[in-house]
Amino acid sequence: FSGKSCYARQVGLLVYLAHVGSFLPCDCARISFRDQILVNFGDIETCSVPQSTFQRDLTQMASILRRSTEHSLILIDEFGKGTAPASGIAVITSALQRLAEIKCKVVCTTHFLEMFSLCLLEDCKNGIKAVQMSIHAPESNDDEAVPLFKLKDGVASSSAGLICAKMAGLSDKILGRANEIIIALKEGKQIRPLAESLNANSPFQQ
Repeated sequence: FSGKSCYARQVGLLVYLAHVGSFLPCDCARISFRDQILVNFGDIETCSVPQSTFQRDLTQMASILRRSTEHSLILIDEFGKGTAPASGIAVITSALQRLAEIKCKVVCTTHFLEMFSLCLLEDCKNGIKAVQMSIHAPESNDDEAVPLFKLKDGVASSSAGLICAKMAGLSDKILGRANEIIIALKEGKQIRPLAESLNANSPFQQ
């Protein structure tokens, strides 16, 4: 929605074009020598490979970590989303820390903002720099979010999941319930079931 994945692909394409001596659609560019471009992007679902989507992602990441040098360009898109959030956050954090130690150039897109909110990674430290894609947030329920396709510094405060859900056509009832769950999770409160799902034996029944 915001253009993160397109930006990562664009970086890879421009670096490749520069290395083969092609024209670049820009006024100027500073592109250092890269010995290889390694990519970890979600692939197409298939039954021909006896691996889950997450297992294929892990296989790709393992290859990247083995082959990377300080002159490599690494492109990572939404790695770790095929498993439980805690496991995904743990694996992507460890992988990024290792790539930072190698000192290669990395463009990584992710919705795992917890990497920074839990202080697993620190912005502008140890080779890590956080940027986000700008979005014009709606000021009322009648407005829609507008992606601005511009990078700005800092960690995003939200992944705008509910905004995307609304634009996809989910009902107000579902969005309202989702917002209740988000608030409860943030405040560490118990998530109460919907009133219509309660029965006489429910512990939540008054």
